[in-house]
Amino acid sequence: MATEKLTLEDHHVRNAAYKAEKEGFGKDITIQADAKETGLRLQMQGKTAAWVVRFRNSSVTIGYVYPENDRRLTALSKVRELARAVRSILADNGEDTDQAKAFLAVYYGKSKGKGDVRRAAAELIERDEAARKAAEEEAARPTTWTLRECVEETIRAKTDPATRETDRIGDNTVKDYRLTFNRPAFSKLMDFPVVSITRGDIEEVRDEVRRTVGKSPAGAMKVVTYFRAVMTWCAQNNSSKSGLVGDAWWNMVTAPYEIKPRERRPEIEAIVSTLILAEQYLDKPLPGRAQRIAGVGHATLSGLWWLVLTCQRANAGMSLLGHDVVDDKVEGWKLAAWSKDVMKAGRAHALPIPTEAWEMVDRFRSKGKHGADTQEWAFPSERKKGKVHVSASGVYRVLYRLAGRDELIQDVERERMKAIPRRTERQDLLAEAGIDWWSLQDLRRAITKALDEAGIPGGASVILAHEVKEKEALAVTATERQRADFLRQRQAKVTQLAYGGAQHLALKREAIKVWCDAVLGEYARQKGLGTSEKQVDAA
Repeated sequence: MATEKLTLEDHHVRNAAYKAEKEGFGKDITIQADAKETGLRLQMQGKTAAWVVRFRNSSVTIGYVYPENDRRLTALSKVRELARAVRSILADNGEDTDQAKAFLAVYYGKSKGKGDVRRAAAELIERDEAARKAAEEEAARPTTWTLRECVEETIRAKTDPATRETDRIGDNTVKDYRLTFNRPAFSKLMDFPVVSITRGDIEEVRDEVRRTVGKSPAGAMKVVTYFRAVMTWCAQNNSSKSGLVGDAWWNMVTAPYEIKPRERRPEIEAIVSTLILAEQYLDKPLPGRAQRIAGVGHATLSGLWWLVLTCQRANAGMSLLGHDVVDDKVEGWKLAAWSKDVMKAGRAHALPIPTEAWEMVDRFRSKGKHGADTQEWAFPSERKKGKVHVSASGVYRVLYRLAGRDELIQDVERERMKAIPRRTERQDLLAEAGIDWWSLQDLRRAITKALDEAGIPGGASVILAHEVKEKEALAVTATERQRADFLRQRQAKVTQLAYGGAQHLALKREAIKVWCDAVLGEYARQKGLGTSEKQVDAA
């Protein structure tokens, strides 16, 4: 039995018909196996040239080139379609040929069901072709980690206490990672094997984020920074699972941008005017609001006051734990402490706060929905009791809404909440009050300028960042006795760490007093309050 594998064409069919009719093929079987359709053979012997389909150990004759009978098939397109249908039937029936033969009997018959059978054959052909393509794609698909798996493994490893300190990342960086990789521009790549991702793919993501996210290139720069970090970590620590071996091409992806330093330095007068304007909407809606609710919440306004008085970065400032604000051993002062995991510089930070400044913050904080609940956060969210704190974006939104800029975020909120009515009118209350736009980051330049002018140039530096050892957590589930014991010990520990570390408390105290006095004095001036009136108003 001689077998030849080739791509069958029309001239092979014509030659087989001619030879079968005129000469015959003799006693031996000659087979031409089609290279284009798996399992299809043109099988020739004696005066017969037949189409045969093989599937594993089974074979079925599906038609003839010669002799010319009622099962004659000469059009190769039809032959291949029918072969796919029969192979699918054999596959579904465990190589049993009975179903295939029954199918062929009806297919070639003259019964009323012939049209239905032909349609069924077409469906089988289509299904088999789709299954074949899917199988081929699956076989070619790498089994190594996807980008999503690489991101999750990197975050898991870099937040593991057992990982060396120089490689660990804090909560804020984790948020940044998730924000970056959750952007729509990344969605088409997250479930791709990382070995299939190309430099061009990431450059497309970078460019899309640059076009669609914010006015600055910061988002696009983070795409490059965090993608390179994930790829490098997995290549160095999980090469067999990630498949990342050889050339580290991702280091060639760059972000050719520059963030120009901002020069905005809002004057204390403008900052305080903004706070007073926000205060006016604690019990009434902002102009143009379809929802008739207060335009500003007590919790977010207390957060804004806190950031104004301390000039801390917004994320860290709002992440303050309730039990990390304690009485200082110096009369008239409080101490606030942050652990290194929430500070951008990666170093713990202690800050003395004048009591009158804390009282101003607490004036609004205590009126928030969960203001009295300080088991966990110093600035608990009004939405979820005890679970989350007022967010940096929540505080920032106060400024956006006053300036009528919240159109930038409204569509996102509508999509998330599904039921936020569209604002009917947009009004820049800041501009109407003669206040130039300013952001929370601008506060850090404002305090630097104010302290430079006050002759304390190093004061801003020590206020704006730097050292106390680790915090300890106070569980929400603690008993009242455990809570009381913890808070007594915590006050002593925060004080000890603040005075025992390189915290420059004397310089901080001098500098923060200058700044807070200036802000609170301007507040009293604009509100028309005397000393006694200030005390009554604060109470």
